Amino acid sequence: MDALTAFAVHKTLCLTRRELLATGVTVRAIASSVHAGATIRARRGVYCPATAPKHVIRAIRIGGLAACTTAAETYGLWVPEHRRTEVWLPRPASRLRSPTSRRVTMAQADRSRFSTHWNPLLIPSEATSWRVGVQDAVIQCLRCQPRHLALAVLDSALNTGLVGGHELSALAQGLPVRRRAWLDLADVRAGSGTETVVRLALNDAGLRVTPQVKIPGVGLVDLLVGTRVVVEVDSERWHSTPEQRAEDYRRDLELHRLGYLVIRVRYDKALYHPDDVVRAVRAAVQSTRTRGESFRHRRS
Repeated sequence: MDALTAFAVHKTLCLTRRELLATGVTVRAIASSVHAGATIRARRGVYCPATAPKHVIRAIRIGGLAACTTAAETYGLWVPEHRRTEVWLPRPASRLRSPTSRRVTMAQADRSRFSTHWNPLLIPSEATSWRVGVQDAVIQCLRCQPRHLALAVLDSALNTGLVGGHELSALAQGLPVRRRAWLDLADVRAGSGTETVVRLALNDAGLRVTPQVKIPGVGLVDLLVGTRVVVEVDSERWHSTPEQRAEDYRRDLELHRLGYLVIRVRYDKALYHPDDVVRAVRAAVQSTRTRGESFRHRRS
């Protein structure tokens, strides 16, 4: 058996040398896989497939478990594109290394490239040899990430069913008091994390926003502001092929025919220029003369 097959058999992204040998991988096969670049030795005696997310490999190299957004990514949850390596460490952790080099200690490493988490795990039984459980990943995001990013991860977990609505009260107990109110803004209907970011920005501006509204002849739209302004949050994954773009054009034409005004928002605009999005939506509300039903409180 080769090393990559062993990872597939164990359904994991991390195996120790002992575990590889026990699975039937020979010492020669391990060395050959590392030499070929198919397997990476993250730490002494600890290996990962080269296809593992880079932040996971870095967390293991540091000497802890993938945590927060680094773990959330491995569960298929939405995470921001640009982020640091997040690692959970037990209190007695020692011999910690830089996320980018086994020859550099953590004390000498560039701390701007990673964050450490030391709080006891909420559900330690769900942690594996290389990552924390999904609930711990989400609560770590809620503890350390900005509100819009933390809630984007939480909405993703709720939407995929990896975290249930009944589990929010348990998550709240592990949060600082000032952050517990964030959970009231979570929405299981969110179609993507980027959609959550836009929804929060519009909500903060006083606008009445409804996610995932079904419109006859069109299907589900990402966000409906008031009764006539549709906000579609585009991503490369779902809006990049000719077929996907053709469907977007068809939907937009039908929405215009039905009397809706459509605003499309790209990832970079949503994440880094939310004020521009809010201004555009406010102008759309004004042009459709739906000001009264578009704000939660009528504005003078």
